[in-house]
Amino acid sequence: MITNNKNSAIVPVINELLALRLPAKNIAFFDANRVNSNISGNKLSLARGRGMDFDEVRQYQAGDDIRMIHWSLTARLGKPYTKIYKEERQRMVYLVVDQSSTMHFGTKVCFKNVLAAKIAALLGWAAIGHQEQVGGIVFNDQYTEYVKPHSSRNGILRLFKFLTQEQQLRHHQGGMEFSLQLLANNIQSGSVVIIISDFFKTTPETYKYLQLINRKAEVINFMTYDPLEQALPEFGSYTFTDNGQHKLEISATKTNKLRYQDSFTLRQQQIERFSRSNNMQFVPIATNDNLMQIINRGISKYGY
Repeated sequence: MITNNKNSAIVPVINELLALRLPAKNIAFFDANRVNSNISGNKLSLARGRGMDFDEVRQYQAGDDIRMIHWSLTARLGKPYTKIYKEERQRMVYLVVDQSSTMHFGTKVCFKNVLAAKIAALLGWAAIGHQEQVGGIVFNDQYTEYVKPHSSRNGILRLFKFLTQEQQLRHHQGGMEFSLQLLANNIQSGSVVIIISDFFKTTPETYKYLQLINRKAEVINFMTYDPLEQALPEFGSYTFTDNGQHKLEISATKTNKLRYQDSFTLRQQQIERFSRSNNMQFVPIATNDNLMQIINRGISKYGY
């Protein structure tokens, strides 16, 4: 039995991530999806070739495999016709999870880094339940860890170890820009990439690597945020601290409230516009949102 003394609202806890396997069965994201991939497996793709499910026939074209000729139809119509099959494929799902310093914040329910870990767990378990290969990247400000996708639970369990800090990130370079560059160099065509971040530290290079990834994969951007980031409370002064080491005081004057709200709105709109213009799905999700509801509502709009 796994035990721990961590505050599960501040740090991801392995027990909670494991327990999300059951509710993940209610996520319909991976149902009846058609993909293109070079890895044989259990998802239908549009690849032409001999596979498990017969799709259609078409008139014979030069280069078609003669073994695929539909002889009875050819004899009946007097012209050669070829059988076309849908070949089963297994898809790779990459979870890119931000655990950097700006994610260690929250005033409702949990910190953003915990929210990100739970989103990754739900979608990872949903993918495993549909026989997908799951892997990805966990990164913070200084370190990054790449986990190669696995068809068993090994991939997602390795991600959990890094998310819960049971195993330390080892690559001595961090940040979203480097993580996306790393993914762009390793990703296979036909994959699904799920990025979970507050997108505080995006750069022009970040967007460049996202576009490179998007050429090979379907991308969904989950933007995590805390309600306090969206709008300051009523007038007054507020002090924020991280275990007493650093303090930040904010005076909620009318001017500061507007500036604060505009900053959040600008960041959200920037990520959303970029996502839409590149045919990526954009799903904003707050620390006090109903996870299952937002995830299912957000991904249902994507139309895989």
